[in-house]
Amino acid sequence: MKKNLLLIAPLSMLALAACNNSETPANEGEEAAQAATAPAPVELPPAITSQATYRCADNTIVHIDFLGDNEAADIRVGEKTAVAVRVSAEKPAAPAEGEAAPAEAAKPAGPLKSVDGMTTLSGSGKQIQLKLADKGEQGCKSN
Repeated sequence: MKKNLLLIAPLSMLALAACNNSETPANEGEEAAQAATAPAPVELPPAITSQATYRCADNTIVHIDFLGDNEAADIRVGEKTAVAVRVSAEKPAAPAEGEAAPAEAAKPAGPLKSVDGMTTLSGSGKQIQLKLADKGEQGCKSN
């Protein structure tokens, strides 16, 4: 009995493999056209360049992830797993048509601001100035 099953199984697999074996699918032209068009370039988010924990003047503990070349930061108040507030530098204005772009890439100037403008961050390293949405501006120090 086992010998018969061992012979029948490969034969049935071979028969099933031969089913619906068409060499030219009907929509091959559409697939080739879609493959020929290049996908739009994707801009990657900035990488985390440094992380620091700060204690502010009112004893608030703040965890900050600095992103890119000081172009953005994620601020978490209290717990490291708290919801982050993203602050970012304002984009420099594009040069007018016909004008040449600046030779050197300008670094972000001024404080990093949140989308709603309620949270700002300036400075980096051991000391920063931070203004949270529900508090005034204060100095914060890292260990």
